[in-house]
Amino acid sequence: MDWIRLGSSGCDLAGTKGVIAPVSHAELAKHCKQADAWIAIRGKVYNVTRYLDFHPGGIDELMRGVGTDATKLFEEVHAWVNYEQLLAKCYIGPLRTVATVNLDSGDTLSAVQSKTQSPTSANGGFRLPFNISLTPTPTPTAPPSPDREEVIPRFDWIQKTSDLTIIFYTKTLCNPGVTVEYLTDTEIEIRVLIERMTHLFQMKFAHEVRWPCLARIAVESGKVEIVFTKMQPGLWTSYGLMERKKVTDFEVGMRDYDVITCHKFNHDSYSVVLQPKRKLLQIPPIGYHFSVTARVQGSDATRSYTPVPSSYLPVPCPVACIPMLIKSYPTGAVSKSITRQNPLASGLKVSQARGNFSLSKLKNHCRIALLAAGSGITPILGIVNYLLERSNFRIELLKLVYFNRTEEDIWCRQKLHEIAEKDTRLEVKHVLSEANDTWTGERGRISEEIATDLASRATLSSISFCCICGPPPFNDATLTLLTAAGFPDTDLHVFQG
Repeated sequence: MDWIRLGSSGCDLAGTKGVIAPVSHAELAKHCKQADAWIAIRGKVYNVTRYLDFHPGGIDELMRGVGTDATKLFEEVHAWVNYEQLLAKCYIGPLRTVATVNLDSGDTLSAVQSKTQSPTSANGGFRLPFNISLTPTPTPTAPPSPDREEVIPRFDWIQKTSDLTIIFYTKTLCNPGVTVEYLTDTEIEIRVLIERMTHLFQMKFAHEVRWPCLARIAVESGKVEIVFTKMQPGLWTSYGLMERKKVTDFEVGMRDYDVITCHKFNHDSYSVVLQPKRKLLQIPPIGYHFSVTARVQGSDATRSYTPVPSSYLPVPCPVACIPMLIKSYPTGAVSKSITRQNPLASGLKVSQARGNFSLSKLKNHCRIALLAAGSGITPILGIVNYLLERSNFRIELLKLVYFNRTEEDIWCRQKLHEIAEKDTRLEVKHVLSEANDTWTGERGRISEEIATDLASRATLSSISFCCICGPPPFNDATLTLLTAAGFPDTDLHVFQG
């Protein structure tokens, strides 16, 4: 909100006095200092000098892209962020390619050629008297691939005497999320999240309904269903009225939650259940995370956490609550605040779900490896459930390699063992870096041997896709080893918190 207020103050954040002009790569590269910071994203150049102090990831993280075309970096880290609105007042102009004209080329006109004769080639075609070369650069606004075409949810409704079902048809494997907020007995707001776009549906029902509702998402088809119980049984002649629009993260805002359960299940980790203060239900897309903000010593601190399927919690999780597994770090201000026992944390601010995991990347793969380290198992758990339940292109092998320091650090060990016993397509391997003498399993860290084994494409039964999630050093090392072993980077996905 402080950044929004600064942008509305009339301050010239772009430093151009309102003049928009093209920017070359050479000019962009000059503005690479903290006191003079320009950045290019998807063909647009912004002056982010004043924004550095407001960047949630810190100044150093944003400075990684300053003075360059940071589109690739942006897509890896914050592809879901509506940067165009966030940096609208910082816009300088489009990123442009510079043409270099060589007038000393051998194709220069002969001095004796007639001044009135048009230059021609040997076969009579028109010929320019110089060469033009372009500095290589990506197309500023490349046409979207089929997987990136905007999906507009289609609305429908059906009813029975006792209930009303609101339906949104999205797209196969587009991995939608949904948020339902109950305002009054007849007024409901529904937000359907598809990639980086939120579609808001403001419903005014013809008659009263009860809370809570039941929401379900058919992941493979992309169908979203929300079922409301009617206050008075009967058939309606109309569902009522609806207004729809697209909204940004700023308009969605943060939601207030309280911790209602905090159960310590090992020496430093907790099962946490978050309950919304209002009548609210959030179902995030698979692999997406929430940003959670806690008030710590008079100031706000924010961290990202990926919710897990409630079946992995050793404690009950009521409908409309968010189930989480959280490791409490000795110096982690947010994790220590969320996992405190007496009193339980309250007044937490939770964002809309965010992420860039695409289920469509997995659709043609039936032998998949999941590599996780420590608390990086959280997005992997949802993927395990989805892949084992997938009906189209049924999974043949799901190989989970889970790295931890000690045996006590392993999360959901018993639950994963039960799933693997029930469904033999799931193979679970635990690798410990500081195992004690009684440990009989694998020892060590991510290694060239493990990467080479996964990257082997010698047989039709080899792994064809890998998902990776853990601390940044683990992600970097795993990605480097797999790539060096010959695993195609197009068949890798690294989760970034």
